[in-house]
Amino acid sequence: MVAATNDMKFEHKYIPVNALRVKTKVNERNGRVEVDRVMVNDEPMEASDRFWTSLFARFGFNGSFFKYFTHAETFERISERERGMVRLCVERNDDTPRLLAVSNPAKPVVGYDDLMGILTGYRGESINYVNGIVESTHAPRVGGAFSVLGDMHENRFVMQTPIDGYGQPNLYLSMLRQVCENGMIGLARAFRSSLALGKGDDNVGPSIIRALDGFNNEDGYAALRQRLEAAGTSWLSVFEAQQLYKQLVRLHHGGNLSRAPKSGTVKWDSKAASPIISEFHRLTGDIAETYGLANLDALSPKRQRTLPVKCTVYDAINFTTEVATHYAQPEGARRLNGFVGTMISGEYDMEGTKDRFGEFADFLVDAKMGSGLTGSEVITN
Repeated sequence: MVAATNDMKFEHKYIPVNALRVKTKVNERNGRVEVDRVMVNDEPMEASDRFWTSLFARFGFNGSFFKYFTHAETFERISERERGMVRLCVERNDDTPRLLAVSNPAKPVVGYDDLMGILTGYRGESINYVNGIVESTHAPRVGGAFSVLGDMHENRFVMQTPIDGYGQPNLYLSMLRQVCENGMIGLARAFRSSLALGKGDDNVGPSIIRALDGFNNEDGYAALRQRLEAAGTSWLSVFEAQQLYKQLVRLHHGGNLSRAPKSGTVKWDSKAASPIISEFHRLTGDIAETYGLANLDALSPKRQRTLPVKCTVYDAINFTTEVATHYAQPEGARRLNGFVGTMISGEYDMEGTKDRFGEFADFLVDAKMGSGLTGSEVITN
């Protein structure tokens, strides 16, 4: 993710699909033939995942077609059925141009420069760009500080605006936790509003301005606060902890997590091989040791959902938003926000259990006995 500036350059091209050419290379690790560059009017360009996703969505096929037909054959066949042009968005900020989305020329597109002018005028916070989407954070008309479980929060909403023509702007409810400036985004359908842009050459500016000027969703914010409060009265389950752990490991190995914070005041032990993973284990406790297991996969998902770790769902949400806000690269931040959004939009595995068992040790004994675990049994699913 980079800070969005007016120096970024984007270009739209209109071509038939069969004008696309693909240059391939052999992957030295597995010997498979992969796409190296896509040629657009004889100019080599790097193809983003968004390019392929939008191309597949536009013409109703998928990557498995290329197992049986070459790219040229596939593009030629599509052109025989679809004789019109497609609109390509090209990002020109590096030496190698990068292909973003394929879109229908009959649909409106949000111009990057126009959007930046609007966001600047409406005092957008944390305006960032990544992979064809500009993300900005805004304060709604009605807000103010309020307390959730002793922490002060403020209402926010996040607008994700595609500038490559693929998809519509989406607005997500968000909350800012003041103590450490963590932004929690309800990145799920339950907390999302989509913004219609009209047709063809319609001016999309007024639609975006109206959304920024008049956005308010009191019922949605009330529901979001209720889910956060419920998170504070619910122990995190082993299953939920494992899902978060696996997400963090994938992001760590993919280079999407940094050892030191990009901003903020919280500093974890940067000397650890993976300070974020170490902090996760400090938060949840050694789960395998707690239940006397060498491998947690010995427990079925159903049983994992009934066993607690030593933190609440609210603790896990704060941890995840801390990582997403201050330690994660762009794709990592979106995955983590998506994890939180999915979690809070549904029922927690152990919802309300902290009301019945205020101390983790009490609940642990009860949960282990109820599941037939004493720490020495051979687990069978």
